[in-house]
Amino acid sequence: MELCEFAFNMKKDEVCVNPYHYQRVETPVLPPVLVPRHTEIPAEFPPLDDYSHSIPENTNFPAGIEPQSNIPETPPPGYLSEDGETSDHQMNHSMDAGSPNLSPNPMSPAHNNLDLQPVTYCEPAFWCSISYYELNQRVGETFHASQPSMTVDGFTDPSNSERFCLGLLSNVNRNAAVELTRRHI
Repeated sequence: MELCEFAFNMKKDEVCVNPYHYQRVETPVLPPVLVPRHTEIPAEFPPLDDYSHSIPENTNFPAGIEPQSNIPETPPPGYLSEDGETSDHQMNHSMDAGSPNLSPNPMSPAHNNLDLQPVTYCEPAFWCSISYYELNQRVGETFHASQPSMTVDGFTDPSNSERFCLGLLSNVNRNAAVELTRRHI
């Protein structure tokens, strides 16, 4: 706010913390990130066909290593897997056609043997962190706000997750000027 005498951009010794004197910064929506679902097996591992007669049926293979067989790896178009995901063919056609890196062409070098799956963006557990300072010295632990709105006050209610209460914070170096300031919070 241009009218605030102690705005952050004024570069004064004291800074206004009134939330009505600031504008909220909107975070842009991030596009999905595509990562391979399966990694390719390095060439140094021999094919398992040579040993298939000696491997018991109840053997569990590490992630990404499966015995080779004559069953085609790609399901037919329209196939819905047990976990509810559609086949590669449907997935490639459902992607945003405007993106230059996401071509539905199976011969594209970017799609050779890759099974891509979008990774959804997860919001962090808290949207802001509040640190309390007295005369350039931090007092107490940093408070992480998880509720959509916060109240900062001088009272003592440690059980309310929507409030950051300064009343419980003690400082052995607190002087009269700080005490007077705290009465106005």
